[in-house]
Amino acid sequence: MSRWKSRRNLQQLRAAVAQIGRRAAAPEGRVLPLDLVPLDRALGEGGLRLGVLHEVSGTAADGFAAVVAGRLASRSGGAVLWCVLARRGVELYPPGLAALGLDPARLLQVRCRDRAALLAAAEEGLRGGGPAAVVVEGDRVPDMVAGRRLQLAAEDGGVTGLLLVRHGSRRRHGARGRRGAVAPEGPAPDTLPPSVAVSRWRADHACAGAGATLRWRLALLRCRAGGTGEWEVDWNAKTLRLALVSPAGD
Repeated sequence: MSRWKSRRNLQQLRAAVAQIGRRAAAPEGRVLPLDLVPLDRALGEGGLRLGVLHEVSGTAADGFAAVVAGRLASRSGGAVLWCVLARRGVELYPPGLAALGLDPARLLQVRCRDRAALLAAAEEGLRGGGPAAVVVEGDRVPDMVAGRRLQLAAEDGGVTGLLLVRHGSRRRHGARGRRGAVAPEGPAPDTLPPSVAVSRWRADHACAGAGATLRWRLALLRCRAGGTGEWEVDWNAKTLRLALVSPAGD
């Protein structure tokens, strides 16, 4: 093969890769800004890409998922489909969800008998295109085949999916209620199994500051279109907004 022909093939390959990248990028207006510049910048597209899967683990996973789902519901006027395993006894707490910006009147909870039913319900909700968001609350990350099915369903229906992964539990105050509340104790980031999610987050509780309802440590563990990062944020239930916590001085 001549040097000229090799150069031409390389140029064609680069052009094909660039075209794939352009197709993979989120269309204009198809992102949900978190309204925090460092987080939106780290995501690479100015916010969370819509119509795909995002994964959240950690002790405040349900709270962060509720904030995102609430914003999506407010933006589209649709409902949030929240799929849970019945055997885990998960009970969503309406006042807690409202304080996180998710109107309980927009919530549809589906209690599934097993993991297969959970994934089937989530896939149906994503592919149908009706909900503003679908929260899939399981006890582990779906395997790559199941995850790929959910991702394709989200793309087909244009619905954003939130994989809320629970591994263990401990008591805490938040969206699960003021008494008998539980939250997950997730694994270290480097031990998480593979996932098809476009972004992977970890959200953990921190001691809230003055004027804040909740304080979370948010870690963007991986983002297909961006980078990674860690931040402390406050959630204000009155303004329904996140705010970055300034680092402490010497």
